[in-house]
Amino acid sequence: MTTAEMLDRADHIFVGVIQKQEFEPWLFFRFSAPHVDGWDRKYWRVARRQVRIENVLRGSEPRKVVDIYEIFWTGGASGDWNFTPDGERDLFMVRLENGRYHVVGDWWRSIFPVTSGRHSRLPGDDSLPLTERIALMNWWVEASDETASITFPGFHYADFGRALSSWRQVKLTRGLLRHPSSAVRLSACQELLSGGWGQDECWDTLTETEKSRLASSNWLRFTQDGIMAERQRTQARPATWWWEHYGDRELRRLLTAVNYPKLRSDICRLYTRDYPGDLDTGCPADRPPPATIVRENGDVPLTGAWPR
Repeated sequence: MTTAEMLDRADHIFVGVIQKQEFEPWLFFRFSAPHVDGWDRKYWRVARRQVRIENVLRGSEPRKVVDIYEIFWTGGASGDWNFTPDGERDLFMVRLENGRYHVVGDWWRSIFPVTSGRHSRLPGDDSLPLTERIALMNWWVEASDETASITFPGFHYADFGRALSSWRQVKLTRGLLRHPSSAVRLSACQELLSGGWGQDECWDTLTETEKSRLASSNWLRFTQDGIMAERQRTQARPATWWWEHYGDRELRRLLTAVNYPKLRSDICRLYTRDYPGDLDTGCPADRPPPATIVRENGDVPLTGAWPR
């Protein structure tokens, strides 16, 4: 299902923490689907997750703890299924069926991790699409600096509904580079390095310990040699090459914030020439790249240090 289909199918949406999960022995349970034969039917089980509710985003639920059910595949498989450890904070989209909460999509991903900590409400108001408000929540560190809980890494499902543009995501992630928590800053830096497009100035701010932690992922991009090689490849091509090969305006907008002064300056000249009056960019090239932060009303510019 698409995100829109999952949201349409859900009569209740919760953010909650998994307390316990187990398979239940439903003696008379019989699974039937067109692609399932008698041999693999035995691998489908009823899974029950006990969830402590923190925030109700749709519907009404007075209880603090509820059970959420799923028809779960227990055989060998690969893919983005609903694997969830105990203690994980997640977004649950469910339907009330025969008095029980049932996820809108069995097995395949319909439960999405929330790694930005506990939230008392969604940012923004009802004038914004629900997917946008959920995405902004995933960049919102609402708790105090001491209890911020964005985990490392923590952005893979942040915008599961693709409600935010790449440029908007980069600005939000760059804002988290100023967070007091090292775990938050490191997670944000990893996200920017993973995305490419020269958004790599955070690498030079990391401690040797933090760089070693990134390098432990065994991904060449997160090593000093990998960073330097990527920088050389990017700067070896002039701004006109990037402009001609990447005609998408959103990608060109990202290039206005590359971490290489001459390339960035040349890109800004091209952008200003072709898109006069568009100020939502990294231009002029002599200022820090723009960063934003999420507050109750949505995302706003972050022009200085992380607010206390």
